[in-house]
Amino acid sequence: MANRNSVKIVNGALDELTIEGIGTQIVLRGVVDNDSLELLQVDSYQREILPESKIRDLIEAMKTGRLPDIELGMRGGQFAERDGAFYLQDPMFIIDGLQRTSAAKHMLHLKYQGVVGVAPRLGVLVFFNSTENWERERFRILNSLRTRLSPNVLIRNSGKEFPAIETLHNLCDDKTFVMAGRICWRQNMTREELISAHTFCKTVGLLHSHIGPGRNTDAAQVARGLQKIYETCGRNTFRDNVKIFFDVIEQAFGIRLITFKAGASYMHWNFLRVLADVFSHHTDFWRENRLFVDQDLIRKIKTFPLSDPNIRSLCSSSGQANKLLYQLLVDHINSGRRTRRLHSRTGHSLAIDTHSGESE
Repeated sequence: MANRNSVKIVNGALDELTIEGIGTQIVLRGVVDNDSLELLQVDSYQREILPESKIRDLIEAMKTGRLPDIELGMRGGQFAERDGAFYLQDPMFIIDGLQRTSAAKHMLHLKYQGVVGVAPRLGVLVFFNSTENWERERFRILNSLRTRLSPNVLIRNSGKEFPAIETLHNLCDDKTFVMAGRICWRQNMTREELISAHTFCKTVGLLHSHIGPGRNTDAAQVARGLQKIYETCGRNTFRDNVKIFFDVIEQAFGIRLITFKAGASYMHWNFLRVLADVFSHHTDFWRENRLFVDQDLIRKIKTFPLSDPNIRSLCSSSGQANKLLYQLLVDHINSGRRTRRLHSRTGHSLAIDTHSGESE
């Protein structure tokens, strides 16, 4: 017998679906009963719900029946069939279609209020005996075909596979970390957030690029590279290095008091990657695999003329601009020093980005 927590699928029919690399699976196709919409669960691999204006657009499309089916994973195989309907009795998770489901629930609310004259009709494809890891990979594959999914979400989701990413994600909840609450791990940034998780992880990679593969830009490769660095450094050293790097920026230029990120040129991707590269490139900043920046060097970095219009422009640029900015920063640190000039590593190349840069 079905219970009140069962997800009801009407007009349902079992089908066979062949997926490359997996084989043939029995799936269920049908329509989600509107009373079951609230029972559909959301796991951490999903992106956040779209703004209300986008939800309204989806509702308009739903009125005309022009939305594709959503995909659900049932973590189990228990179901009952009665009176032409299927009652799915194990936990149901949205793999693809969170926004369409949110729009359907909102549309149903409007229907009860008499604002719209029709109820939503949401088609569904259900996979039986799914797991969180399988759903996460299915989500990644489906969204890799769509340009709208932010690399922040892809990197965040890879934390289940790579402890390095999980460590960085958890660090952002640590109130002692100067960047806590200032890094976006979701689809869209808020006003309080200064950089994306993609920029954050790329910066961490460059900081450790003398230790491991830290010069990747693709989200998946960034995660894999950071994991190798993490395994070489160890969790605590890896985590401490990240905290120290941003603490240096806090002491030199200030992070906690930033209100408008546009005016903080030192939080732009080009400056972050150049500073990370300067640290990685020179042995003066390291004690084996541990980042070390003494107060004398911090004071010197603090006097770097970021208010100069030319330097501000370089901080916001991409391509060859980082090569020039790198040299200016190194020359500034070395200026006035007859001794204790920075010592370069041999065979270390600059991370010159030939792309147009990413939106923060």
